[in-house]
Amino acid sequence: MTESIVAFILFALVVPLAVLPWVHRQYRRFGRLRGWSALVAAAGVLYGCGLVAFTLFPLPVVGPDFCTGRRFSDSWQLQLFASLDDILRDGSPALWQVLLNVVLFLPMGFLLRYRFGRGLFTSVAVGVLVSTSVEFVQGSAVLGLYPCPYRLADVDDILTNTTGTAVGWLLAIPLARLLPPANAEHDPDLAPPGLPRRGLAFAGDLLVFELTQFAILVVLALSGDTTRALTESPRFTTLLSAVTLTFYTLVVPLLRADRATPGQVVFHLALQRVNGGPAPWYAVVVRFVVWWVPVLVLSFGWVLLLAAALVLAAWLRRDRRSLLGLLSHTRTTTRAAARTTPHPTPDHSH
Repeated sequence: MTESIVAFILFALVVPLAVLPWVHRQYRRFGRLRGWSALVAAAGVLYGCGLVAFTLFPLPVVGPDFCTGRRFSDSWQLQLFASLDDILRDGSPALWQVLLNVVLFLPMGFLLRYRFGRGLFTSVAVGVLVSTSVEFVQGSAVLGLYPCPYRLADVDDILTNTTGTAVGWLLAIPLARLLPPANAEHDPDLAPPGLPRRGLAFAGDLLVFELTQFAILVVLALSGDTTRALTESPRFTTLLSAVTLTFYTLVVPLLRADRATPGQVVFHLALQRVNGGPAPWYAVVVRFVVWWVPVLVLSFGWVLLLAAALVLAAWLRRDRRSLLGLLSHTRTTTRAAARTTPHPTPDHSH
């Protein structure tokens, strides 16, 4: 596996897939994504992504001589307190390395107590588990993705990282008295969703679509020469794009009672009739033909221009309904509001 594929897995897959569940959980728990609580939660997600990057980067270039002089046994340092000998021998550089390992896990201990309310024992156990996982990934050549390890797995790092977790937990005690509450009060989330939220849901759909398509291509490229040839065929990639986009924006909404696409699910949105009740199946088809088919056919630049034009047209309307909503006779609402909106009562007077 080349380093470019590893980089994709880390940043183009792991990071977005960590952010989308976080957004969904924020709306599910608190009914909103704003304020100090959202900032704290986002800091936790970014810290986790940074920890992954720190574990694996910089990515080495694998050449013919990459494993020359590298042995698995040399990549594991299992002698306790060997870092003390390093400090006595090397002085400040080794000391700073130890302190860095402590500081790296301070946010973990802090967040475990401040945001999640975990006790010291649980927090320390989480620190041990995460630190051990980090060292195992480094010592196992990124779980075998590389032919040989390029980072040292050090048992002393587990001790210093765990110490950092405990210190971070202790620091959270006085700091929690000075900071606002980490978790927001629940918002009913009954107000009509604004254009930014609806736009982010669209961006989420594009993200899920692109990641799925890319992940399939990566799997095919790694499966053998026959499947690798498919990834180089423009016809196959076009067909894959069409199938993937159709599945997420037509099949998934038709199967869901709230008619939501994956991006709308993440942001807790639903599609309804104008007078209440779930949108009919043909409304989903209309939205797919009017919006998602052009997204598939047009270039990315034109898609952005078209999206900007639709946003501007919706912004000029007092009710903020989009062209898609007008053509399909639907409105985008929150899931909480959809659950509280009664179904329309049929009129039998005629």
